[in-house]
Amino acid sequence: MPYLANRWAGRLYGTNTGNIFLDLSQDGTNVSGRLRIMDSILGVSVYDYTGSVGEELLLHCTPYQAAEGVELGEVNVRGHLTLEGNVRGEWESTIGTAGTFELYPHDITSADPLEMNRNPEQIHNKTIPLGSVRLFKDDLIQLIDFLKKDFSKGRVIVTYSLRGSELTKYADDFFEQLDGIDRLNYIKIVIQEPEAHGINRVIIVELVANGASEIRVSGINESWVLGKSESIFQTLKPKQNSLVTTYRKYGLNLNGAIFMAMLIAIPDMQDWERRTIFVISVFLLLNFLIFSHNKFIPNTEIYLKQVKPGFFKRAWPSILSWVIAVSSSIVAAYIFSLLNSGGY
Repeated sequence: MPYLANRWAGRLYGTNTGNIFLDLSQDGTNVSGRLRIMDSILGVSVYDYTGSVGEELLLHCTPYQAAEGVELGEVNVRGHLTLEGNVRGEWESTIGTAGTFELYPHDITSADPLEMNRNPEQIHNKTIPLGSVRLFKDDLIQLIDFLKKDFSKGRVIVTYSLRGSELTKYADDFFEQLDGIDRLNYIKIVIQEPEAHGINRVIIVELVANGASEIRVSGINESWVLGKSESIFQTLKPKQNSLVTTYRKYGLNLNGAIFMAMLIAIPDMQDWERRTIFVISVFLLLNFLIFSHNKFIPNTEIYLKQVKPGFFKRAWPSILSWVIAVSSSIVAAYIFSLLNSGGY
C-alpha cells in the first residue's frame, strides 16, 4: 500500500482543462481532503473528496464551491502511481464531462536542495488591446486557422453569447451548428496544449461589445509568446475600424470642438438664463453622442452569413459615426443661433 499523504499539483485534460491542486490526508487505506481546480475557461472550483488507496487511487469528489453560474457535478477519479512517483489516471463527472489527469508531489519541506538551486520555470504572458473589430465569416475562419498553426494537439474552443446565455463549442461544431445566427457582438476563442513541465501554452482572443477586447498569449517560450501575439494583432489590425476605435479610446475630436465652441460662444449671450440653457443643451448633446455610439455602434460585430462583404458593409460604422457627430454639432449650432437671436 503506497503512502500518498502530501500536497499534489498537476494538470487536467479532456472536456475541461486546467490546473489541479489538492491536499491529501491518509489514514491506512482511506484518503480525504480538498481538491481545487483552476479551469482555463470556467474559473476556480473546489471539491471535498474521500476515497481509498491500494493498487489504485479511487476518489469520490463532492462540489464545495463553484464560480457564479457554473454547474458542477460529482466527480469520480481513478488513478495509479507511476514508477516516477507521479499519479496518472482518468476522471468522470455526473454531468457528462470526463478526461484524464496527472499529479506531481509538491512536498516543500522535503524539497531537494539541488532542485531548489535550479532556475525557476517561468511563464511569459503578453496582452495586446484591440479596438473596434468588424469580422465576417471568412475573416473568422482565417483567424481560427491562423491560431491553430503552432498547435499539434490543441483544439480551438469558441465561446459566444446567444439569447442572453453563453455557449461553448469546438470551432468545427460552431461552424456546423450556427443555428441561424446572423450576427454576434461577443466571442472568445481559446486554444491550448501542454508545452513542457506540465505548463500549457495558451492563446485567447476575446472580442466584446462594450469594454476592452484583447489578445492574450502565454507560454514558457518568450520569443514564441511575443511573436505569436504580435502576428495575431497584425492579422486583426486590418479588420479594425480606426474611426470608432479612436472615438472609444480618446473621444471623437468633434466632441472637443463642440465643447470649445461652447466656451467661445458663451460670452456672446447677454443673460445667465440663456447661457445656462445653452451649456445644459451642449452637455446633453455630448452625452447623447456617447450613448449613440455605444448603442448603435458596438465595439465588436461578427457577421456569420455574409462571406464576402461589400464596401458599404465594412464602412457603415464610420459613416454612422460621422453622421451622429455632425448632426450633434449642427443641433448645437442651431440652439446657439436660436438663443442668441432672441427666439427664446
